[in-house]
Amino acid sequence: MTEFTLKHPITGDNGREIKTITVRRPRVKDIEIMEEESTHLKKSIRLLSLLGEVSPDEVRRLDAADFNHISDEVVGFLE
Repeated sequence: MTEFTLKHPITGDNGREIKTITVRRPRVKDIEIMEEESTHLKKSIRLLSLLGEVSPDEVRRLDAADFNHISDEVVGFLE
């Protein structure tokens, strides 16, 4: 598991501030679920949601820089 400190914290669905997201390594099931999405961006949102145990809407609230940083690391899990 890898913990990421957000440069730009977000407000979670329950109103709490999210300052960090801990991401686990993906399983085949996660990839299978991700592949149900139609676009690359939607696949990235779905996978980060699954691995970071945050909702897709919370992922959408991330600053683009935080999203890109975490996404780059998640891609590394797949190599």
